[in-house]
Amino acid sequence: MLSRNDFTAEQWQALRNAPQLVALATAASGNSGLFGSLSEGMATASAIAEASRGEHALIREIFGKDEIRAAQEQIRDLLKSAPDKSLLNARLQQAATDSISAALEALSGKGAPADADAYCTLLQGVAEKVAKASTEGGFLGFGGERISEGERQFLSQLDSLLGTRTA
Repeated sequence: MLSRNDFTAEQWQALRNAPQLVALATAASGNSGLFGSLSEGMATASAIAEASRGEHALIREIFGKDEIRAAQEQIRDLLKSAPDKSLLNARLQQAATDSISAALEALSGKGAPADADAYCTLLQGVAEKVAKASTEGGFLGFGGERISEGERQFLSQLDSLLGTRTA
């Protein structure tokens, strides 16, 4: 079983930041409005809490309080540096995919398939939970669709990176 000590600082940063970037990129891909965004934020918090109590030691380490705080600071800096707020969604998706690619490369380089599988399952779970947290395109909670077209596109991109199928 791998731990933080098995990775370089850059590899650990990618492993640690990717789940939160996936949650933000998934949420930004939809058009949820205020209440939908609140639901997606709660879904992210729920996914993080669940992972931090899970059985997999590496995943628990990724979601330690200090690690969450460090990831949030780095992501906040990334968002602040966005030159144009209209490009924020694309920037989040690119940051998420870059971080996932680096994290998966780090995991595969360590020859630990159980850790890689657990990590991919984590990323899928976070994305699905956020995407399904609210309906998109309805009015006052009526109508709309559970997963928006933008979210479906990002989930498809995530599928390609992970080599899996998400909902």
